[in-house]
Amino acid sequence: MRRLLPVVAVALLWAAPAHAFTKQTGTRTMSDGTAIAYDLYLPDGTAPAGGWPGVVLLHGLGGSKDDMAALSQILAAHGYAAFAYSARGAGTSTGSLELAGPNEISDERALEAFFAGLPQVQDRQIGAWGVSYGGGETWNGIAAGVPYRAAVVVATWTDLYSALWPQNVAKSGIVVGFAKAVEARSPLIQSAENDAVHSTNLTRIRALTGPRSSLTKLPSVVTPVYMFQGRVDYAFDVTQAENAYLRLRGPKHLYIGQFGHPPSTFATPDIAYMQSQTLAWFDHYLRGAPNGIDKTKPVTVAAANGPRRTSFTGIPKTKVVTVGFRGTTLGPRTGPRLRQALETFGVSVLKVQVRKLQSFPRLVATVRAGNRVITHGAIAPKLGLQTIRLANYVQYLPKGSRLNVTFADNSGGDIAYLGFGEAGSISLGPATLSLQVLTKPVSG
Repeated sequence: MRRLLPVVAVALLWAAPAHAFTKQTGTRTMSDGTAIAYDLYLPDGTAPAGGWPGVVLLHGLGGSKDDMAALSQILAAHGYAAFAYSARGAGTSTGSLELAGPNEISDERALEAFFAGLPQVQDRQIGAWGVSYGGGETWNGIAAGVPYRAAVVVATWTDLYSALWPQNVAKSGIVVGFAKAVEARSPLIQSAENDAVHSTNLTRIRALTGPRSSLTKLPSVVTPVYMFQGRVDYAFDVTQAENAYLRLRGPKHLYIGQFGHPPSTFATPDIAYMQSQTLAWFDHYLRGAPNGIDKTKPVTVAAANGPRRTSFTGIPKTKVVTVGFRGTTLGPRTGPRLRQALETFGVSVLKVQVRKLQSFPRLVATVRAGNRVITHGAIAPKLGLQTIRLANYVQYLPKGSRLNVTFADNSGGDIAYLGFGEAGSISLGPATLSLQVLTKPVSG
């Protein structure tokens, strides 16, 4: 198997301010004896009556509280107490990582209560900020009733199974990358790794991911949540945030920008905007500042390049553009030139006839423009007309672009669906792509 690109230990590259805070480091012992390491950042000067409003910060998979240092310092310089901790099985915390499971949510609840009980902290004005793994913990904590008054989540999941096993086929490259990063400190992940990567014993994987997903509980959530999701993120596509946005009862914003897990990076040109929006969100919902963020259009999509952003009153409207791929080869098959510029948004669907099949456990479809992956998806194929739901990435296609599709047992060197050499043979008929695109591109 080709070496996987790094997809863990993510932290946005915030620029830390000059010292305007004090830092305390300690540990808290959980009810089962696990020792959780934390850093507490407090603004310089005398705390206001009742204490500073506070923010709990939760790091990404394979990371630790140290990844949250720069953002903690920014928050402290802005007048917030900040509390960053290393999840169990991460950093210098003891215990085993359990994939944002019940024990980790119990830790989150206990640590929020400890933080809120400090005399320098305003106990009823606590928010949360989480990225990737920490974003999943944040969502799960909110769903479990941890009393955050506002939250910001970045590049994360709300339904872990549909994110990593869409249509019951693992995004094997992403899954194995996550597993290898933490398996030494996670017996749970180590024991499930083979099934998770090879899409076997999926009943077990569903039982594992169900309690670690928040989506079904979100219709009852009134906590104000600002979601930042990447335009092209192979781990957690736009659907993970879009579904949350559609279900949440409380105030909500969604920003779709130029960052995320591979093939994107967390070194992002959006960082200044994301920082300003994060502070404005917390200022309004933790301090009551009348800054107007609650009145701005709640959904914003950044252009593919440059500073342009377009805002909408809700999830933007889309249309379907149909692209036919003639022939019977596995590919690449090339479609006609696009008559207009397009920008993908939403779940596109590829239909193809499977005419013959022998020992072919998964069929991966990869749609490209030239060598650039636009989207992809996979199924466990059967004979007859098959429907492959494709990942929800926001990709700009200039006028005159030509899409091509390749069918295989893997993603042809791309990291999402790495192969294992198990395929037999398959025979296919023509294919039709129903491409979901914005009614008007935001890029270009």
